[in-house]
Amino acid sequence: MDISLQKRFSARRRAVLAGLGVLGCCVFANLMLADVSSAAVPGGLDCQAADGKISGRGSTYQTVLLGDLITAYSSDFCGSVAEQPPVAGFPDPAGTTMAAYNYAAAEAASATGSGAGQKAASCRTDAFWGSDTPYTEETLKAIDEAPGKYGGSACNLTFTPPYAPQAAENKFPNAADITAPIMSFPVGGSSVAIIVNFGTACSKKDPTTLALTAKEVSRLFGGDVATWADRELGENNAALAADGCTGAVTRIVRQDSSGTTNIFKQYLIRAENERTGQLCAVGKLWEAYFSTNTEWPGKQKPTEEGTCSAITTALKSGNPELIAKLKETQGGIGYADLPQAVGNGFVIATVQSATGNSGYQSPVNGKAANCSYTSVQPPVGSASNAVGLSGEGANWANNAEPNEENVTDRGSKYPICGLTWDLAFTGLSNTSTSAIAPLTADQRRTLYSFFTFVLSSTAQNLLSTIDYAPLPAGWLQTLREGFQENF
Repeated sequence: MDISLQKRFSARRRAVLAGLGVLGCCVFANLMLADVSSAAVPGGLDCQAADGKISGRGSTYQTVLLGDLITAYSSDFCGSVAEQPPVAGFPDPAGTTMAAYNYAAAEAASATGSGAGQKAASCRTDAFWGSDTPYTEETLKAIDEAPGKYGGSACNLTFTPPYAPQAAENKFPNAADITAPIMSFPVGGSSVAIIVNFGTACSKKDPTTLALTAKEVSRLFGGDVATWADRELGENNAALAADGCTGAVTRIVRQDSSGTTNIFKQYLIRAENERTGQLCAVGKLWEAYFSTNTEWPGKQKPTEEGTCSAITTALKSGNPELIAKLKETQGGIGYADLPQAVGNGFVIATVQSATGNSGYQSPVNGKAANCSYTSVQPPVGSASNAVGLSGEGANWANNAEPNEENVTDRGSKYPICGLTWDLAFTGLSNTSTSAIAPLTADQRRTLYSFFTFVLSSTAQNLLSTIDYAPLPAGWLQTLREGFQENF
């Protein structure tokens, strides 16, 4: 493995780790600043399976990303570790690794997705959380306030997190948790694929391609295309007529507060906010459907908004549930993050690029997401700003253009792309009082070393092999420093 993390600690980083106890075998001394090479699996107290495993939940857009990076981290730094006994009937979700994300108990309780991740952060249910929004300033302020204030009823879990900081009581937040600012930092990016299950909507055979302009994407998801025999779709897609595609269009959308939906709607607002030629929900712009994540034209008032195509949702949260619903819906169209969309037998649409002169771009390029993030930058001013700690100054919630988090509809590549963030509280190096007081010292070590790895060039280079796109290399040192200095 080649992480280039060879530099020595600063005094601050040595102090952080000293506060977590005596460390073994110099794991952290080789892991800290960034860009290290480790040919053999080193030992170390950061890989204590008995009380050092951690869990996270939230954004399903990053489920595959974190799953693969957890495997790579554990393989290169810990080796195979012991599995823990089942919790509430669920086997150890981390298996022989050190971390689990969007574990089975949370998925079964429909407690994943970016909105669930943000509320879980307020409740302190896990060690970290995922979000694609990443948040509004109001959400950031709410999470930064008293533990559990933003989580509300979401703190009353119907399931048991596998490595809960307070597993004995299963109460969230814990009485000893304190108020602390939360860090947010991007961990990678990908594209939102538009996926179609033609099925019996086509009498002859399924088309193998579908090319869409921004207007056509808007008309399809805005409820303005009743059937696959739509004249305007046929202008760019002769196969629809040739293959006998005359069946009804059914829209499949997420039922939960979803970061994938957030990214997709940012594209719709930027590319076709006026909803040109609308027949469904006439007079409403796409921006009217942004603040309430689950609202769509014709969904809330299906018989009162004009002529709208059918629209439905899966029963539970997450991209996998949407994909399962689409598989059973003939003539259905939906959207999902590319890593979970591929390999399901759907037609994956190409979409015209923002520049137009680059034609219809696929969301995937080889094994990487066909995205570019060079048009945006982390919040400037300090490493702390880069991990969202500038308060009312520049942060990922209000970062003004062109240095902002919205990467949709830019440039010559696929136009529906987004970043995904993880959230972790500041001050966790203090084991006597912190935002998640019951975390063990070993859990804190795992969290610290894992995200140091995630924000390394080695980890980021893996992303282009699993249908993601890595963060720009120039961001990594600043993000690592911001995370480490505030941990």
